[in-house]
Amino acid sequence: MYIINTSFHAGRQIADAVINDVRNSLMPLMSGSNLFHDIAMAEILVDVDPDCRSFTLQGLAHDLDKALDWLGGEGQGFFNELHKRYGNNVVHFTTPMRIMQ
Repeated sequence: MYIINTSFHAGRQIADAVINDVRNSLMPLMSGSNLFHDIAMAEILVDVDPDCRSFTLQGLAHDLDKALDWLGGEGQGFFNELHKRYGNNVVHFTTPMRIMQ
């Protein structure tokens, strides 16, 4: 089992809009792919940058390759739109992790 974790750092002035975009667009896309389950957003409590709000979106996946392919394909469309809309005011990176038993 894998955790696919995408961290977002958004300027405070646009953070609420970015959170809404992730909640209303990316989360349903991930859910609709049938590759991810137990999808959750979480606020990062460590102050990465005082001018930013930071949060993550995580989903569990059984097939790492399919999940990463989806992120590089259909999911990439969301990230491209995010960059067009907010430019350098939001950055993100995805970290795949394997759950250790």
